[in-house]
Amino acid sequence: MSDMIWLNGVECRAKIGVPAAERARRQKLLVDAGLEVDVRAAGARDDFRLAVDYWAVEKLIRAEAESKECALIETLAERLAAAVLKANPAAAAATIRVHKTPAVMPKTREVVVEIRRTR
Repeated sequence: MSDMIWLNGVECRAKIGVPAAERARRQKLLVDAGLEVDVRAAGARDDFRLAVDYWAVEKLIRAEAESKECALIETLAERLAAAVLKANPAAAAATIRVHKTPAVMPKTREVVVEIRRTR
């Protein structure tokens, strides 16, 4: 399957970072989520009931990212991929990118972790 739906730049406020001091306050993260899902039926019929609910995916990503703290954006990416796949049974795979401006690396604009998980 080659159909992809992308939600890019979902803004989250998460407690994340390796030193505990960095996790003391919420930081802005951006999350991109790609779902590999067959869109032919929804596209052919122009029927939103056959499509992925983008708003539900956005709310799920934000809720999961903000629900508990973690040290690594790798950990967050794994949690997000698992949640997105669980909530969207028609998706064969999920690609998650987590973008973070590193507090301890002032000369680096952002660190990005990208993972792809399949069923």
